[in-house]
Formats: sequence, structure tokens, C-alpha cells
Amino acid sequence: MVNDINWLEPWDSLCTEASSFEKELYSEVGKQHILYGKKVKTLGRRYDCDDILFKVCDSEFSFAVVHLTYSTKREEDSKYPRTKIYKDLHDWITNCMTPDHFKYVLDEEYG
Repeated sequence: MVNDINWLEPWDSLCTEASSFEKELYSEVGKQHILYGKKVKTLGRRYDCDDILFKVCDSEFSFAVVHLTYSTKREEDSKYPRTKIYKDLHDWITNCMTPDHFKYVLDEEYG
């Protein structure tokens, strides 16, 4: 699946250990969070911020982008860590990676 992704800046596949992001996510999500109790697999990250792309297993949605807080504690507010869900890979590419890429390129050009 990751091999099928044509990554666009600032998104890219991981060059670090994926499990560290999964452990951080599991340590942050509280019982009211949409990803609580769900198994995830890290696929990539946005290198200009702390957004991580996760594949979500056995769920009505397949992907989630999570802005990890690195707070070293479970978040009590279900809004954190901030999470956007995507139905499938096409949904994420169309509604997240591609718009992020165009904004990133414009910001780089016109700073």
C-alpha cells in the first residue's frame, strides 16, 4: 500500500521506526478519542509538522492523520491529539496530501 503512494512534499514515507509513532499515539488517546482501542499502522509523516498518517485497521474509516502532542500523557479532551479521518487512500490523497502539497509549494515560492 505504501509503495502505491506517490508522495508529495511535505508528506513522505518514514525514515524512522514506525512503531515509535504508534506507541506515542496509544499513549495520548483517551477513552473518548475516535482512535481509542483501534489498531493502527504508521504509513508516513508530514515533515514540516507533527502530522502522522496512520492506516486504521477494522474501522469504518481506513486512514487518519494525527497531530501528535508529545505531551507524555493521555489526553483527557477527545479533541486531542487532533485527528482527521479519511474513508480510503483516495480520500486522503485528494483531501489532504494534494492540498497540503500545493500550499507547501506556494509557501516555499512566495514565503
